[in-house]
Amino acid sequence: MGLRYDEVNEHVLDLLKEVRSQDFPELKNAKIKVLFDLKKRKSGGLIVLARIIKTNDLMRHLTRQKADVTEGYDYIITIDKKCWDNITDLDRVKILRHELRHTFFDIESEENPYRLLNHSISDFYEEVEINKNDPRWRERVATLTEDIYEQEKEARMEKKRKKN
Repeated sequence: MGLRYDEVNEHVLDLLKEVRSQDFPELKNAKIKVLFDLKKRKSGGLIVLARIIKTNDLMRHLTRQKADVTEGYDYIITIDKKCWDNITDLDRVKILRHELRHTFFDIESEENPYRLLNHSISDFYEEVEINKNDPRWRERVATLTEDIYEQEKEARMEKKRKKN
């Protein structure tokens, strides 16, 4: 049984850095770990292209050496690897920007200023405006990703049939 997560490549980190500096300057000091999710994840019947979680004390402790800081990571973003490998950089930026849109920097907090927000609608108002030329991008990318998983499943079943 293989591991579920894998390290991302430099290109992912470069895109994250670009999105963060352009649209989320308040996160410049946030420590964000990005991982590829190697398995299909669904939520509410929909494929999960990416997700962001705020780390708890245990995760922060376990990631403190890797983060090169004593406090560990503030957020972890997981990205469906099959999705990522089959889409354009423009769609990759949309995914990263969407995930970072979930973050909130609470300037009043003395302990840990990083929080998570839920969607203001099924997306975020800001994202709807930014993506008005491609309003169904998420659906398009999700369908592509689902199709890839389905084709792989059919290929495995065909291979099994040929063995028997």
